[in-house]
Amino acid sequence: MALNLLIVDDHPLVRSGICHELEERLDDANIVEVGSVAEAIDVLAATTIDVAVLDLRLNAESGLDIARHIVDNGLTAQCVVLTSYASPQNIVNSHETGCVVAFLEKSLDVEPLVAAIDAAANGLSSLTVASVRAAEAAIHRDGCYNPTDFTKRERSIAESVADGLSDSAIAEKLNLAGSTVRNNLTAIYRKLSVESRTQLAALVWATRGTDPSFSA
Repeated sequence: MALNLLIVDDHPLVRSGICHELEERLDDANIVEVGSVAEAIDVLAATTIDVAVLDLRLNAESGLDIARHIVDNGLTAQCVVLTSYASPQNIVNSHETGCVVAFLEKSLDVEPLVAAIDAAANGLSSLTVASVRAAEAAIHRDGCYNPTDFTKRERSIAESVADGLSDSAIAEKLNLAGSTVRNNLTAIYRKLSVESRTQLAALVWATRGTDPSFSA
């Protein structure tokens, strides 16, 4: 049976290169390539995808939003995350989606990607419990605010806290329920191992001006 494979990367040349390499190495695969979260969701609605290879950073979006969509909608695709922005938090976030089974750096040779796709297609995971626990330990040891580690909503909330906004003001600004703001703050605190708005704001302010990906 042919393998239905989805490749998601916002850089056309990179995406084309990945597809070419996979076509050379996978004998029986139907490969679909797209460049955004919205396009990926459209493909998932129209086609049964077995494995999705997701770029972690898709302009202002996250490839993990596709993984979350897969789980939230009861789809069966398994995901391989491919990124130039590896960090302990990204590993943990990928694991928490429930359908990411491999986390690879783009600098690696294509063979590990082929192996990860083959494993995913056979229901196997290379994102081990040990690697996730090591990532969690690194987060608790070296807590820092890296915008790429968070969803767009979490970034907006964290940065609004740093700007001095209250929960109610954040809810109004982002058109969210107050409970949604509070739930997201709880998740942010947990990811950063902080306990207060002051600690969160300090980490965000430490990042401003030093990280080009920093934006609300």
